[in-house]
Order: sequence, then C-alpha cells, then structure tokens
Amino acid sequence: MRKHPNATLLVVAVLIVAAFAVTFLALAASNSDQDDSATVEVYYPFGLFSPGTLGALPTSASRTVLDSLGFESISMYQDYSLGLTKELGVSWVRMDFPYDGYGFNEPSGYLEKLRNSGIEVVGCVLPINSFAPADMAPFQSSMRDLILRNPQIKVWQIGNEPDLSWENPDDYPRFFFAVQQVIRETCPSCRIALAGAGARWPSADAEGWNMSLGIYDRIIGEIARQSGDDKKPFDVLDMHFYDFNNTETNMLYTMKEYRKLPQKYGLSPDIEFWVTECATHTGPLTWPPDSPDQTEEQQASELVTRFVTMLGAQVRRVAWARFYENYRYLDVEGGFFDNSGLIYNGLGQEAARGIKAGTKKLSFTAYQTLISKVNGSSLVHRIDAGKYRFHFDDDREPVYVLWHAGGVDPPLEIAGPVLVTDLEGNTTEQMGEQLQLTSTPVFVEKR
Repeated sequence: MRKHPNATLLVVAVLIVAAFAVTFLALAASNSDQDDSATVEVYYPFGLFSPGTLGALPTSASRTVLDSLGFESISMYQDYSLGLTKELGVSWVRMDFPYDGYGFNEPSGYLEKLRNSGIEVVGCVLPINSFAPADMAPFQSSMRDLILRNPQIKVWQIGNEPDLSWENPDDYPRFFFAVQQVIRETCPSCRIALAGAGARWPSADAEGWNMSLGIYDRIIGEIARQSGDDKKPFDVLDMHFYDFNNTETNMLYTMKEYRKLPQKYGLSPDIEFWVTECATHTGPLTWPPDSPDQTEEQQASELVTRFVTMLGAQVRRVAWARFYENYRYLDVEGGFFDNSGLIYNGLGQEAARGIKAGTKKLSFTAYQTLISKVNGSSLVHRIDAGKYRFHFDDDREPVYVLWHAGGVDPPLEIAGPVLVTDLEGNTTEQMGEQLQLTSTPVFVEKR
C-alpha cells in the first residue's frame, strides 16, 4: 500500500481514542446527503489496489509471506495474484511505481500479463520517501520513458497521500505540475488523477480530519490558481477509506466535503470521484489497541455496503486494498493492515487457529458476488438508506442490493416471487413482501 507514514496507522488508532466522536458524529448526521434519492451513472467500477506486490513490508516479512504460500519467487506470487484477480472479476487495478532516484520500480513482465488478461492498470508514480525532489528534471525524464514503455496505461496518478505522508504537503502542486506537463506532452489522451487523500474520519478525529481537509483545500486551490483558464487540470479526485464497520454516515459526509473542493475553486464539474484504497479487518488486532474483534461476515458485509453506498454517492471507481493479507506491515505484526485482506496468509494468530495460507475469507466471495451481480449496470438508484437498485441497458431485470439500515422491510416495489442471493452466491426463491432485511446485505432480482 506504500503508506510511507506511520501516519496511516495512526489514523486507525485515532479512530479508537479521539475525544471528538460525539460532536462530529452529530455533525455528520446533520450534514450528510445520505437521505437524498439519486440516480447515478456507473461503469465497470470494481478494482483492486496493488495485487501481486509486497510494498511496505520488511524484506524478511516478504520472504515469510512467499514461504507461507509456497512460492520461491515474486514472479510466482504475481502469477498467483493474477489468477485471483481474474477469478474475482475486477476490471482494473492500481499499481504504484516508486522512483529510486534513477528510475521507476516497474514489474514489466507482470504488467504485460495484466494487459494480456484485459485488466486495466492505473499507474501511480511516487517520489523518493516523503518529498518531491528539488530538481524535477530526472524524474520527468524517467516519467516520460515510463509512459512510452507502457502505452496501455491510460490513467496516471501523481503521487499519494500528501496530507499524511509528505514532509511539506504544500510543495505538492510543484510536483503535480511537473508530472502533469510530461503526461500531457507524452500521452495527450491519458487521464490524470490527483494524489489520493488519506483523509480522516470526522467521527473520531476532528482535529486531524480538519487538517487533512485543509491540506487538500490548499492544494486544489493552488492548482486551480496556477491552472488559470484550464478548468480541468486533473480528471480524477481520489480518496482512501480505512475504518471499522458501520461507517456509512461519516463516509458520506467526508466524501461530500472533499467533493466540494474542485467546485469551490471553479474547476470542471466533470472531475470524477474515485476510491482507490479501502479496507476493514477481520479477527483481533495487536494494533491499534482496543480495536474491535470483527468477524468474516462483518468484513464481507462492510465491503458490500460500503462499495454500494459509494457508488450511490457518485463514486465512479472503488478498489479494495489488496486481497491478500500483509505481514508485519510497516513492521507492526498483527496490526490492522496485516488483517484487512480478503485472503489469509496463514501467519501469526491464524496459524494457531489452523487457518492455512491462501484460505479465502467470506469477503472474497462477497466481492466476487457483488461484481457478478451488478457489473455491467449503467445506473444505480438510491431508493433509501440500505436500499439500492442497479439498472442495465439490456433486457436484464434490475438488481437490488438491500440491507437493514433503518428498516427491515424491502422497498414496496419488491413483491411477488424474487430470487435472493446471499454473500456466498447461494440463491433461494421467496416472496418479496415476506423478505426481512438484516445487517448482512443480499442481492434481490424479480422473477
């Protein structure tokens, strides 16, 4: 995930201990647009962040992961990850390209395999450590070569999380324009994504949340100022979401506030909103302290409800942050990021429970079911909290994704015989008016 900072982990810790929870939860509830009904265009939105990589793990930990899975090389691990990516059914992945001062870390063979599999790659270029080089010329030259070597990549993201990981986030616009120039000159048809916002949750960290929002306010304001008449200096605004279960209210409020920033500075309304990193965990955590012990069903339910809620709030693309578990991520064993994958690594407390490496969690199947049910839809309509209807351009019946978020009764329009599919993909037939919703989402289609 290459979260340079321990700051990303601190965000998770802050979720537990901050003193501002009550105030901001009320604020979120009063300002969120979660009760608004809307119809939103969608298009093959489901992705993964960094499958097949072992970034931010100590070298010894990377070797331990490979050994646990029975792989002798990173190439074998990439092939394993590619197979799972195809099995899951995602249409795109975000891959990071860190710069080492001489060139970019670029898994050329793996990129070619992704291309041959029809999986789109969104490329994110990263400077050394947590700051942009004073002399951007070598970076620009390497960036130009990177684009030319990878003509299949049509979306380039410039940096990552300046609000959390940069020593001087106000220097980000300089980095942005230096890279933007190269992208536009080398690949005029390519789209440009702003560095993803690490953000923070208003329910738990009022001070940190406002700090991150303020940083992006300044960044976007300065980019808009320097862009002059160019009202679309970037095509995508990206955010990242790491939290525990039942985060929809604050998530919607946070997205709403970040979405205002391009509009605030007069930028194009056509700028898209993406979430290229997202996760929640299973099991007990060693870090941060006092974290909730979450079940596989809770993680799987949160994945589906979070992604569906995002799509209903005009997020155009969503991605889970890897589907395998890390090990000693940022040298913290058993922490949040060691337990938020969709597949067990068989290490730590899992080994004591007899869970073998490569065992899929319910969340893997839930994501697979979500994709199989709604991929290819053209519109999603938010009927009410926890009630969404996906439409298709062909003769296919709409697919409803439903869960208890204020009421156990399904929408009134669901009556008569329906097919109900659970997170594991099991389908049963029943009468729609007899369906009772729970916190676990289901997929419903009229017969």
